[in-house]
Amino acid sequence: MTYWAEYDGVYFVEGDVPGARRQGPIDTKHDGWFSQSQLKSLDTLKAAIAAQVRSMGANAVVDFRYGQKNSFWRSLMSIDDVWWYASGIVATVDKSALQKL
Repeated sequence: MTYWAEYDGVYFVEGDVPGARRQGPIDTKHDGWFSQSQLKSLDTLKAAIAAQVRSMGANAVVDFRYGQKNSFWRSLMSIDDVWWYASGIVATVDKSALQKL
């Protein structure tokens, strides 16, 4: 079973969608050295990705992967050391294909 969700008009699919028209990779993260990236959420990251996807004329991210990472070096300097990352493939998909997953 492939999990998918819609956020801000874009489908985020943790797997492949049959018939998806792939455009290219996307890789985004919240890791500003002097920002409070830990206070940002996955929804904040999805909003940034959704804006990029729509600007490319697409409606989905397939093979969507996300999580949090930390940095040993940043923690030594008392800088927020936890940040969100996400990646996948920008694509155009038919919602009826998603409902069959």
